[in-house]
Amino acid sequence: MKIKVAAALLCGAVCSSAFSAESESINKNEDHNSPEMLTPVPIGNAALPAEPWKVQIGAMQETENTEGQGDKDGAYEPTVFVNFSKGKWNFYGAFYQEDHNVDYSEDTRSDWFNQVEFDAHYQFVDNADYALGLMLGFRNYQWQYNDDKKKDDKSYHTQRYTVQPDWSVSLSPALKYNGWMALYNYYNNMDNNGYLNKEFEGETGLKYSFTDDIALQVSYYLDRGWNTGDSQRGEFAKQEARVYLPLSVDLFTSGKTVLTPYARRTLDTYYYNDDRGEREGETDTRFGLLINQPLPNGFAISLEYAYELQLHDNTDASANAKTKFHYTGVGVTYSF
Repeated sequence: MKIKVAAALLCGAVCSSAFSAESESINKNEDHNSPEMLTPVPIGNAALPAEPWKVQIGAMQETENTEGQGDKDGAYEPTVFVNFSKGKWNFYGAFYQEDHNVDYSEDTRSDWFNQVEFDAHYQFVDNADYALGLMLGFRNYQWQYNDDKKKDDKSYHTQRYTVQPDWSVSLSPALKYNGWMALYNYYNNMDNNGYLNKEFEGETGLKYSFTDDIALQVSYYLDRGWNTGDSQRGEFAKQEARVYLPLSVDLFTSGKTVLTPYARRTLDTYYYNDDRGEREGETDTRFGLLINQPLPNGFAISLEYAYELQLHDNTDASANAKTKFHYTGVGVTYSF
């Protein structure tokens, strides 16, 4: 149930981008915006000083909870990360943990996984007309099972390798076509950890800037997972329309506050239920707000909240047909 989006604070993702502040993720390597291109070194002995490395470290805390379940049906997700950038290169590393069925009052959890990630992004070109970059990534999932008695072992590792290009093309001074897409390949213990062999994820759309402080991004999002063999275990497909409205306002002397209200709406989504041997549909509607605020001395913070209504169809009779879902995120970074 992870939210994947680039935010101005953190980087990308993972997440790594063409969407900049309009994406709702807080820099889990999803922000592909690269540092400025190197100034050409003049011919002769008077060469310019070498560009120093830029470093950003940060931490983030996310929660995902289902309404009506008290505090015993939530996901608790801390992240720490570091980002190095110089010239056209950007290197990202993070440790993320996802705890399931967290009981906040008792400080307990059921199953969880630890995730270690390393990404390298190269910006081939970035100018007023177009931009093109490529990210290669590695991620290791270490699942820990406490409540699942069907598991022979308590812990299993799965690796994911990523190839992810991103782009932006100026169609006019105010209009840009941008996007990113990623192909994920999974290896080892997919059955035990519930992963598929392949996954394709991407988001692309148009961004119109009314002024330097107001813009509108309309995007199409796709996430598709499948197996290379005959098995349909865990297969899914999700298509969404997404709208972002980043607004920059002067509230504090430390820098402009970027407010990004956003909305998502399912176009077509299904998940394959292996126990029932059927596809189960889902229609999601999400509204959220992301706030990014620079602070003095290289610090910055981000706050995010989202509410999502999930309507389920073709499910088991005992399953809930409607789920109300809440997401929160708090992040802090320091750049030097």
